[in-house]
Amino acid sequence: MITRTVIEPVMPTQRLKPLEDLAYVVIEASARLSAKLREPLRAEVAGITRWMHCYYSNLIEGQQTRVRDIESALKRDFAAEPEKRDLQKLALAHLDTQRWAAACSDSPYSGEFIRGLHRSFYAALPPQMAMATTSSGAKEPLVAGELRDREVEVGAHVGPPPELVPDLLGHFRTRYESTEVSRLHGIVAIGASHHRLAWIHPFRDGNGRVVRLFSEAVIRRLGIDSGGLWSLSRGLALQRREYYDRLANADQVRSSTSADDGRGHLSERALWDFCHFTLTVMIDQIAFMDRMLDADGLERRIDRHVHVVEPAVAAEADRVFLLLREALVRGQFPRGEAGRIVGASERTGRLVLALAVDAGLLISDTPKSPVRLALPAKVLDSYFPQLFPPAQMDRL
Repeated sequence: MITRTVIEPVMPTQRLKPLEDLAYVVIEASARLSAKLREPLRAEVAGITRWMHCYYSNLIEGQQTRVRDIESALKRDFAAEPEKRDLQKLALAHLDTQRWAAACSDSPYSGEFIRGLHRSFYAALPPQMAMATTSSGAKEPLVAGELRDREVEVGAHVGPPPELVPDLLGHFRTRYESTEVSRLHGIVAIGASHHRLAWIHPFRDGNGRVVRLFSEAVIRRLGIDSGGLWSLSRGLALQRREYYDRLANADQVRSSTSADDGRGHLSERALWDFCHFTLTVMIDQIAFMDRMLDADGLERRIDRHVHVVEPAVAAEADRVFLLLREALVRGQFPRGEAGRIVGASERTGRLVLALAVDAGLLISDTPKSPVRLALPAKVLDSYFPQLFPPAQMDRL
């Protein structure tokens, strides 16, 4: 008889020290990264990170939405081409779900939250996109937030019976939310909960996206998202083959002949491997964003963009750069300081500032409020190379 404990072990119990050491690196590295930027620039970069979550999670599913198209979708400027328009709406649904998750007070381990992720995402899609594929390849409407009511097979994995899914989600929450799980072990268990939720396969379709949104929420809850400055989905997408292989490997049942494979139904050794993989991906992505946000390097790249890439400000490139550098260092500055910053009269300062704002390089909440660095799609490849795939950015 299959029981709710079929997802055990929910985290490794053996060879914990190497995983704990990696978790400490995550804590320390994420803290350093969070100190890289001042507000409100940090919030601007966090907004781009949400684009990364969206872009790379969809890329893992084989759907690629151009960064410029995501930016247009946020302005409700949709493409005339049906396929491109659908991808824009897919991106919007993902971004809206991220905002919903960030504002939700429920535990990310709760069945209500997990169903809420699915509901938020699929309710935002047009009917022709909210579809599930049957075993025969037919398309059927997908009810947003509804747990599956039929058997599923994903590759070699046969999902648990649908009638057991609610109990499994209950056990999932009880085990991962236990007061006995320290913050350090909660970080170790990010990969474990990612796999176990995918293994339960709660929904007929959309499980991969939901699981990645779930892991993002757990990372935020554990306080290691650096204020929203790095993306796990980017790392998983860059190692997509290994990600899928290790996920599938962790589906193995426990080996009865191996003393180090735990005591649960599933393989502890394979789960350990997936936890180790997830932690190393996290460390790699935090380090990547740490390099991208290094003040000296970012300043040089902004300088190059102003002088080489941005023709709209060519006549005042030197002075425009001084304003952008000020915004980078201070986070924002009052408009009235523009003349002092560029070493010119107040009138010239206003003209240079207007030029930078009109070019989309500086932004403010109101015409009179302080200005800060703007991060439109057109600057991302210059300011943050490799944030998105070069071939994708070339088509901007």
